Amino acid sequence: MKQIVKTTWIALALTGWWSVAGAQETWSLERCVTYAQDANFTVQQARANVKVAVLAEKQAKADRLPNVSINSNAGKSFGRTIDPTTNQFINTGFGYNSLSLNAGMPIFNGGQIHHNVKQTNYTMQAAFADAEQTANTLGLQVAQAYLNILLTQEQAESAGRRVEQSRRQLEVTQKLIEAGTVPLADQYTIQAQIAREEQAAVMAQNSVDLAYLSLKQLMQLEPDYDLVIERPEITLPADVNPENYTLQPIYEQALETQPNIKAAEFRIKSAEEGVPLARSAYFPSISVGGSLSTNFSSRSPDFTNGMFLGTELTPPTTILVNGVPVTVQQEVDVFEYPQTPYFTQLDQNFGQSIGVQLSIPIYQNGRVRLNVERARLGILNAQLQDNQTRQQLKNDIQTAIANVRAAYKQLAAAQKTRDAMQAAFTNTEKRHNLGAVNSLELTTAKTNLDNAENDVIVARYDYLFKLKILDFYQGKELKL
Repeated sequence: MKQIVKTTWIALALTGWWSVAGAQETWSLERCVTYAQDANFTVQQARANVKVAVLAEKQAKADRLPNVSINSNAGKSFGRTIDPTTNQFINTGFGYNSLSLNAGMPIFNGGQIHHNVKQTNYTMQAAFADAEQTANTLGLQVAQAYLNILLTQEQAESAGRRVEQSRRQLEVTQKLIEAGTVPLADQYTIQAQIAREEQAAVMAQNSVDLAYLSLKQLMQLEPDYDLVIERPEITLPADVNPENYTLQPIYEQALETQPNIKAAEFRIKSAEEGVPLARSAYFPSISVGGSLSTNFSSRSPDFTNGMFLGTELTPPTTILVNGVPVTVQQEVDVFEYPQTPYFTQLDQNFGQSIGVQLSIPIYQNGRVRLNVERARLGILNAQLQDNQTRQQLKNDIQTAIANVRAAYKQLAAAQKTRDAMQAAFTNTEKRHNLGAVNSLELTTAKTNLDNAENDVIVARYDYLFKLKILDFYQGKELKL
C-alpha cells in the first residue's frame, strides 16, 4: 500500500508540474534569444567593440577639420633675462603673461586623411558584422539549450507515464496472484521494476533542471530565477527530404547571409586601404595656420604719463676737441614712468600672423617603404583569413547536411524499432495476463519498449535541431 501511495505522488508530481508552470509567465524561443543577445557579456563586448570602431571613424573624419587652441603663459622671472616688451636684458625680477590663439588646417598630406577615413569605415563595418555573428552564434546556442529543455521535459513525462503504467501492471499482477494464476514472486519483480522507473523519473527531472540551468547561464540569469519556457507543438516538416539538400545552393545563401563572411570581406577592403595610407608618407604635406598673440610685463613703463622729477647733471665725460681734452656735462630732465596697465599692454602688444607650412620628405630611414610592405602583407593575411572563413563555412555546411541525413535515418530506425517493441510488449502483456509468461519476461519487454520510446524522443529532437542548423546557414529566423 505504501508503495502505491509513493508511486501515486510521483505520478501526480510529474503530470501536474505543467499545470503549475502554466500559471507562470512563459518564455518563447524568440524571447529567450532576444534577451540573451541583450544580456550576454560576450555580445555586449562585441557591441562595445563596435562603439570603439565608430569613434575611430569619427576621429578620422574630424582630422579634416581645423584645430584651434588658446594658450596662456604667466609667471615671475628672476635674474638676467629678456623683458618681453622691450626685448632688452634686465637683471630685476618682473611678472609676465602671454596669450595666444592658434589655428591650423591641413591642405594636402598625400591622401592620408582620405584613406584613413575609408579604412576606419571598413573596420567599423567589420566590427558590426562581428557583433552580429556573435549574436547569431549565441542565438543558435540558446535554441539548442531550449530544445534540450523540451527534450528532457518530454523524457520526464515519459518516465512519469512509465511509472503509472507499471503501477497499473502491479494492480493487475496482484489480482492474478489472488486468483492463483501467477506466483507471488511476480509481484516483487513488478515492484522492483517500479522502483527502477521511479529512480529514472527522478533522474529525468534532474536532467530538466540541468537543462534549464544551461539556458539560464546563456541568458545571464540567476540560477534561482523561476524560468519557464513555452512548449510549442513540435512538428517535424513532412515535406523535407534531407537527401535533396546539396552543398552549393546552401553555401551560396550562406555567403550572402553569414556576418562572418561580410566581416572578412570588409577586413580585406580595410587592408587594401592600408597600402595608399602608408604610401602617403612619400608625398609632401601642406598646411595653413594663423595666430593671434599678445603679452604683458610688469616692467613695461607708460611713457605717455610720465611725472617730471627735475633735472640732474650727467656724469662728466672727457672728449677730445681738436686734440685738446675737454670735460663735458649736461643737464637732463628726470621723469618717473608708471607701469603700463594690463589691458593697455594687451592692446599695444596685440599681433597677428598667418602662414603656409610645406614639408617635403627626403629620407626617412626606409620606414615608409617598410610600412608599405607591411600593408601589402596585411592584404595577403586578410585574404587568407577570408579564404579560411569561407572554407570553414563550407565544411560546416557539409557537416550539417551529413548530420541532417544521419539524424533523419536514425529517427526512422528508432521509430521502426519502437513499433516492433510496442508489438512485442503488447503480445507479452497479453500472454502475462493469461499466465503464459512470468513477470520477468514482461518487465524485460517493457524495458525494451521504454528504451525504444526514449530513443525516438532523442532522435526526433536531434533531427529537429540539425534542421535548425541548416536554417541558420540559410539566414532563416530561429523559431519553432
